[in-house]
Amino acid sequence: MLKMGVLSLSVLLGALACTTVDILMLDTSLRPQTSPQSIRLIAQEPTRPFAVVAIVSAHGDMETARQRLIKEAARLGGHAVLLDNSSLTRIPDRESTEQQITGKVIVFTDSSGVN
Repeated sequence: MLKMGVLSLSVLLGALACTTVDILMLDTSLRPQTSPQSIRLIAQEPTRPFAVVAIVSAHGDMETARQRLIKEAARLGGHAVLLDNSSLTRIPDRESTEQQITGKVIVFTDSSGVN
């Protein structure tokens, strides 16, 4: 039983180590962190006023990269990640399952709850 727990932990740590993140800060204002569960991935610019605070790229397998993108957006105090048609790319010269997801971390600049 202990051996299985150690193996599972090492697999998890290995998966996390394979995911890298690049962040380009566009606005260095300090913001309180948001909950990763509150971060929305959106494909169209919202109708609410917003500001782009960073561009974040996460590399790794698809699900891990997506989760890491959300985690970094929350750490930066973002409300959503704006994706576009060039947000998803395959990393050349690496394993075929490795992807790069790039998005704009945005914060809403009004107090409305409507998108």
